[in-house]
Amino acid sequence: MEVYEKINEILRKKKLSKKSFSLKIIELEPKLRNTGETPTINALYSYLSGDVSLRVELIPYIAEVLDIPEQILFDESDKARMKILKYILEDMNLQEYNFLINKLNSKDINKFEKNDNDIIKSINDLFVYAPEPFLENILNTLKNFKELSDKFK
Repeated sequence: MEVYEKINEILRKKKLSKKSFSLKIIELEPKLRNTGETPTINALYSYLSGDVSLRVELIPYIAEVLDIPEQILFDESDKARMKILKYILEDMNLQEYNFLINKLNSKDINKFEKNDNDIIKSINDLFVYAPEPFLENILNTLKNFKELSDKFK
């Protein structure tokens, strides 16, 4: 999926119009390197339609308006999400720690509980197809999550 397609998908999920999105970008006053000016609504529409290649200097502004990490625009796979999470956990500050604790203690965590048995059973059934190095990687990752979980208790 192209970046402009990903942006459009996120806009649909967030029920944000292209016009509203474009106006929010313009409010942040990003400056294009080649012109030194803020892009126009027409230029932003061209980026969103894929007619013109998205300017890399707009990525932080787009992520800010969409309230997402920049990396999500490029790769939202489970592997990429795990990399982001691992990176944050390796050098977590107090604010991030408190945010995580609050999220883990909130009602949002219940959305994982209802399907845990189905997910675990499905994963367990597929382990027979996994190569040994992959299984060792999973084991180490799960041990790391256990250690992290134990820290929060």
